[in-house]
Amino acid sequence: MTSTLHVTPIADLVGHDTTTAEPDCVCGSEVRPVTEEDESVGWLLVHHSLDGREQGGR
Repeated sequence: MTSTLHVTPIADLVGHDTTTAEPDCVCGSEVRPVTEEDESVGWLLVHHSLDGREQGGR
């Protein structure tokens, strides 16, 4: 079974869509494959903050 986890910013300017396994969020989330211990591949959806805090400008 393939699993999908979401990483979202805390207290962002908008809510992020974590209800789907697709990168359909307004923030332009990115999908990263993750290899599990049993060699199956899961998916990590990384959401971006709308204030750009992950860019290190603050």
